[in-house]
Amino acid sequence: MIALGARRVFLCGEAVDMRMGIDALSAVVVGRLQRDPNAGDVFVFVGKQANRLKALCWDRDGFWLCAKRLAGGRFVVPRISRSDGLPSALELSHADWQLLLDGIVVRDRVLLHRFGRCGEKERTAIMRA
Repeated sequence: MIALGARRVFLCGEAVDMRMGIDALSAVVVGRLQRDPNAGDVFVFVGKQANRLKALCWDRDGFWLCAKRLAGGRFVVPRISRSDGLPSALELSHADWQLLLDGIVVRDRVLLHRFGRCGEKERTAIMRA
């Protein structure tokens, strides 16, 4: 698989025809998602039956097109669109990308409160106690 490094990963919010190749998927990126396919970002597309996934990426001197077909089950992806009805692209973190590939569904993302570092005032109060 392509090393993601600092690449951003975008998931297309609409199912696409999995018979599409590099040129057709690049046209989807430009026409529907309104992004530049040559920017080095990874664009992920899922088929209508949600058992196939393709990732399109520009790499220095050409495109990579990677495909994955599940032997069983489906990819669970959100269907998202803009207010004008056109499909949108959801930016995935590298962790979300890995979860998608591994078949782990994250429905409600809740940021839990974590204790931060003590400020100087709190540190002084702790040391005096």
